[in-house]
Amino acid sequence: MVFHSKKDGLIWVVLAFIFVIYGGVASLIFYQEKDPIIFLVLSLVWVFLGILIAYIIPKTTYYTFLEDHLLCQSLFIKKRIPYRVFKKIEPSNGLYAGWKMSTAWKCLVVHFNKYDELLISPANEEEFIKMFNEKKAQFSELN
Repeated sequence: MVFHSKKDGLIWVVLAFIFVIYGGVASLIFYQEKDPIIFLVLSLVWVFLGILIAYIIPKTTYYTFLEDHLLCQSLFIKKRIPYRVFKKIEPSNGLYAGWKMSTAWKCLVVHFNKYDELLISPANEEEFIKMFNEKKAQFSELN
C-alpha cells in the first residue's frame, strides 16, 4: 500500500525564508556591483529552489508498505525499514533533528532498531498507523 506525503504551510515558510535570504544577498550584490546579471542569476536559483521545494519534493515523497519492509522515498533518497525492527510510531512533538522525509510540520516519528528514528508525514495518518501496527504485530510473531 502506498501513502503519499501530506503538504501544509511548512513548504511556504521554507520558501519565504529562502526568498528573504536570497533577496538580501541579491540586493547587497546589486548595490555593490551594479550588475543586474548577478541579480538575475540569484533570482533564477530562487525560482529553481521554489519549484523543487513546492512541487517536486512533495510529488516524489511517498511511503510504501512492501512484503517485508517499509520503503520511504523522497526524490532519489530511499530508506528501507524491515518490519521486524519496528519499535513504535508516535506524533512528533516540536523540532526534530535527524532523518526527515516529511513535507509537513505535523508528522509522525517512526522508531526502529535500537536508536534509529525517521520523521515522515503520510497524508492519511490513521490508516498508516493502523498498517504500521499490523505489520509490526505480524512480523513480531514470526521472530
